[in-house]
Amino acid sequence: MRKKKLILIGGPMGIGKTTLGKYLVNHCLTNAVLLDGDWCWYMHPWLVNDENKQMVMRNSQFLLNSFIANSNLETIVFVWVMHQQAIIDDLLAGLTGDFDVYSFSLIASEAELTKRFSQDINAGIRQPSALSDALSRLPLYAKVASTKIDVTGKCYQQIAPVILAAVGK
Repeated sequence: MRKKKLILIGGPMGIGKTTLGKYLVNHCLTNAVLLDGDWCWYMHPWLVNDENKQMVMRNSQFLLNSFIANSNLETIVFVWVMHQQAIIDDLLAGLTGDFDVYSFSLIASEAELTKRFSQDINAGIRQPSALSDALSRLPLYAKVASTKIDVTGKCYQQIAPVILAAVGK
């Protein structure tokens, strides 16, 4: 059996991680699964504290380990706001099995991120108050050990081939 491929796609809120991940799994890859780290965090009210951060990390690791162990899957696509290397390191520290990791960070100009975020606000997906947080995290991706992909002016169909080429698909 070949090694699994774990594709990590990070980036600030609203940059298009989930849309890209869905496209990769539904149109480009076979025997693949998508996990959005936000699904492990979906609660109301949304409360960011140490207890919840640890819970989300454990939940993400549990699901990723289940996917890695599944003999029917070849590729796991994980999307999440991974703006610090420590987040990726902690995530990977809790994973077991035979897999190769490919880490990508989606970046864009502030104007592009604002445009994309505004489209999500208009669609009722995001709150306007979260835009400043997304913009403030954008420069943090420079310090993450990942392949940076500038999505400014690009759609997910243009970005997918970059990722597929990098992972040998």
